[in-house]
Amino acid sequence: MNIENIVNRLKSGEISVVDYTKETLEKIEKNEHNAYISFNEEDSLKRAEYLDNKLKNGEELGKLFGLPIAVKDNISYKNMKMTCASKMLEDFTPIYNATVVDNLLKEDAIIIAKTNMDEFAMGASSKTSYFGVVKNNLDTAKIAGGSSSGSAVAVSNEDVLVALGTDTGGSVRGPASYTNIIGYKPTYSLLSRYGVVSMANTLDQVGLFAQNIDDLRLLSEITSSPDENDMTSILEAYNFEKEDYDFKGKNIAVISTDSVLYDGIEDSVKSDYQQALERLRDLGANLEEVELKYAFYANPVYNIIMSSEVSSNMSRFDGIRYGHQTEDYKDISELFIKSRSEGLGEEVQRRIALGTMYLSADDDQKIYKKGLQLRTLIKEELEELFEKYDLIVTPTTTNLPPAINEKTEKDPLSDFKADGFNVIVNLAGMCGLSVPVREGISGSIQFIGNRFEDNKVINAADRFLGEAK
Repeated sequence: MNIENIVNRLKSGEISVVDYTKETLEKIEKNEHNAYISFNEEDSLKRAEYLDNKLKNGEELGKLFGLPIAVKDNISYKNMKMTCASKMLEDFTPIYNATVVDNLLKEDAIIIAKTNMDEFAMGASSKTSYFGVVKNNLDTAKIAGGSSSGSAVAVSNEDVLVALGTDTGGSVRGPASYTNIIGYKPTYSLLSRYGVVSMANTLDQVGLFAQNIDDLRLLSEITSSPDENDMTSILEAYNFEKEDYDFKGKNIAVISTDSVLYDGIEDSVKSDYQQALERLRDLGANLEEVELKYAFYANPVYNIIMSSEVSSNMSRFDGIRYGHQTEDYKDISELFIKSRSEGLGEEVQRRIALGTMYLSADDDQKIYKKGLQLRTLIKEELEELFEKYDLIVTPTTTNLPPAINEKTEKDPLSDFKADGFNVIVNLAGMCGLSVPVREGISGSIQFIGNRFEDNKVINAADRFLGEAK
């Protein structure tokens, strides 16, 4: 089943939008994986009726006519609550739509539900969610990754065909790998961030989940757009065009297995990755091992920059203008402190504290400035590779999904250890696409492209997956 098939059936009147919407809502209500935070049945059915009437009246119909789409709960849709999986915003309803949501609605999609996630997108397991952990639909004893875990499970469980998440350091690609679907982190600026709650402005990017490349390509085309409300967005529309990608004679960089990024990689992940590399060789690709001199610093640099930006962005959640407000306080200072202490979870508070330390003027922000310098070196190193190589391929994560009851380390960096290959993409503002290697819980392969080479990455992944069929 794909978007084209469903939309054609809806446009032909073979099935009504109302009936299809009811079927989807029933799946969401029966979901046993805690993948959703909220949905608005009345809003969804009202929009479905509007679309059925649009068809009846012979009006022009959009490319996503009647298609239900799930959206991560840090992306604004004014007809549903936006909690960011936090007590701080438990009852908050936004007053405007994110640009990516408006782009979907213009093509006659239905925003069917808001999905569960790590609180304010801070985490890689969904264990930081105020609403509880998301269970992996492939094995309910295991996590589904994070922070966009709910959106990944919504697609993997076939509740919806596609879903939106956000990716700051692997938060789309990691859950996609854990749930065996496709996860795409676009080049920074291709999708507007207007109406998306910022975690770390220079790293955040709306990302997409799908079961197949054709659906991903169509969703990318629709959600990507210039946006005058986002000063970092593209100035011209990007062309996501389907092309036959030929691996023959292509030089592809494979990061040396001696790299620190491989530390702790599980045997099964390494085996699946080697299987993927063999498939690429069979397709005619020339694989060459490369070393990344600055890869050792990727996770620490990410932690510094991300936490610093978190510290700044989270200052707006004070319990005064909106959000959770404590009931017992003596003065404005106590109101501020108690509201944030009660409303924000441990991981969020930890990252705020780290970022505040990194930005401290007492040492002239020495750590933060050094992090920015190393980020530039990581970016330049990757750009140099793309002067010689068409693509970089890596494992998406270094592990399979851990058990939900597995104890996590108290080390603030522990969340990022499996995501080193993802983090470098965000630090450089490049594009990355995670695709499965085989069925079931298994390792995935990530195709990395230079900035604005998203079309190449998508078409390469399409060829890779086509060969596997």
